[in-house]
Amino acid sequence: MKTLYLMRHGQTRFNVQKRIQGASDSPLTELGIEQARKARQFFADQKISFDAVYASTQERAGDTAQIVSGRSDIIRLKGLKEMDFGSYEAQPEYLNPPLHKDGTGYRDAFVFFGGEDTMAVRRRMVETVTNLMEGLEEGSQVLAVSHGAAIAQFFRGALEEAPDVRGMSNCAILKFTYDQGQFDMHYIYNPTQNEYIYRK
Repeated sequence: MKTLYLMRHGQTRFNVQKRIQGASDSPLTELGIEQARKARQFFADQKISFDAVYASTQERAGDTAQIVSGRSDIIRLKGLKEMDFGSYEAQPEYLNPPLHKDGTGYRDAFVFFGGEDTMAVRRRMVETVTNLMEGLEEGSQVLAVSHGAAIAQFFRGALEEAPDVRGMSNCAILKFTYDQGQFDMHYIYNPTQNEYIYRK
């Protein structure tokens, strides 16, 4: 069995400004840095150490991974990037269309504007994380820092029965085990509020 801690990055400038972030980037705020430090403390309190640390190629994810792990040997994976919102990038969040209630996100709403289909993001994330886990030695524990929409699509695509969890707080920590080709999600923890959003 292998263990994955999948995290969302800390708060960014665009988060504060309520702008669509997606494939574009903005730096962590002071609060975002503090959130990452709280996540680091959670792992320390739980005596969790990592055999490897991964992050998307976006600055906010890489910086969060470095703060949380205290390491500089972060492995960057493009497959962990956030959904691309095309010409909606950096626009106000209120321009987003409503999400589909079945968990399929925006579907192809942004494809017409040069962005990604939500189901393509789901496939990309499941493939990337599965390949990551398959390449690890048995018993490995790893951290991967990604993004809200990408993480939500990952667990909806990777689990046989995904919980109906909406929204993903900054620095939310999702614990998964991976065994014989199957993912199992144990919890979603919000270190900034010191609360479990979901527990199996």
